[in-house]
Amino acid sequence: MSKRIVVIGAGVVGLSTALHLQQKGYNVVVLAKWLPGDMHIEYTSPWAGAHWRTMAPNSNQLLQDFDAATYKKFMEFSKTCPRETGMMVIPSTDYYDELTPETEEPWFRYLVKDFEFVPTDELPPNAKVGHRYTTVVVNAPHYLQWLLHQFKSAGGAVVRRTLMHICDAFDLDEVSVDAVVNCTGLGARYLEGVNDTSVYPTRGQTVIVHAPHVKETITFLGKDQITYIIPRSDGNVVLGGTANKNDFNPNPEKATAESILARTEKLWPKLTEGGIKPLKVVRNAVGLRPSKNDGPRIEPETYTKPNGQKVLVVHAYGHGGFGYQSSWGAAQYTANLVDKSVSERAKL
Repeated sequence: MSKRIVVIGAGVVGLSTALHLQQKGYNVVVLAKWLPGDMHIEYTSPWAGAHWRTMAPNSNQLLQDFDAATYKKFMEFSKTCPRETGMMVIPSTDYYDELTPETEEPWFRYLVKDFEFVPTDELPPNAKVGHRYTTVVVNAPHYLQWLLHQFKSAGGAVVRRTLMHICDAFDLDEVSVDAVVNCTGLGARYLEGVNDTSVYPTRGQTVIVHAPHVKETITFLGKDQITYIIPRSDGNVVLGGTANKNDFNPNPEKATAESILARTEKLWPKLTEGGIKPLKVVRNAVGLRPSKNDGPRIEPETYTKPNGQKVLVVHAYGHGGFGYQSSWGAAQYTANLVDKSVSERAKL
């Protein structure tokens, strides 16, 4: 009989991890308060842009590995099942207002397709360096639905449940589980038995517009501000944004929305075809990225139940604003860690 694993959380990290565990032969159950199709401030994943743009520093090989594996997988998905996953391969341009090792000698220049530095005379005001390359954009809500479908089609079980304490996941239907994977994102801050206060929200506000003529993604990363344009497969475009640390405000702010519209049009006038075509706003949105200053926590921990039985928990949360672009690689790493930890426990 295959071992039973519970994954807490049905965001992009939780569902990707559940799929990898299934592929290793485990009987996987996803427990989650929120599921694909839900739109709630506590559920971060559907609010994401999303696109592949690495934020892994040159000094962190592990995060680079996560992003590299995900880039390759997303490029594969965009060829084999683009409609199903909601992925598109398009040109990307990133501008930076600071010269750093990451912007001057980016680690990923030999990973991505068609990389080149933007010529100096083509940089927008205040930009000191720019990168062009081919990337993948993801229709986040659509991709979440696809991940869930893949998981359930392979025999995975999904239980909608609000957990107050992590120990609530240790027994399902009075049957003990072999391991629990904690993919609760920002929820790790509030889940009893974890209560990781080093996880904090980085608030991102966006404006969703309908602009099917947009077929490239542009980002300007400033020291104090981020501006981006990310098209989706359904003709909508995500305009952003903000990155406000420790900001729990779930409500869109009118002044911020107006700033986003003005900044994105200035960055890329083709957005409104030079001011000729007004944008059709679909909605304003806010998401809370589950940030951790020291990067994601992916590590095992042993809990003890009241009856003295030991339970393996592998934590996998705190992926911040790079949940999608690292998701496949991070999930693979987490699943391997679960596999290794379960095997070691079986030898005891």
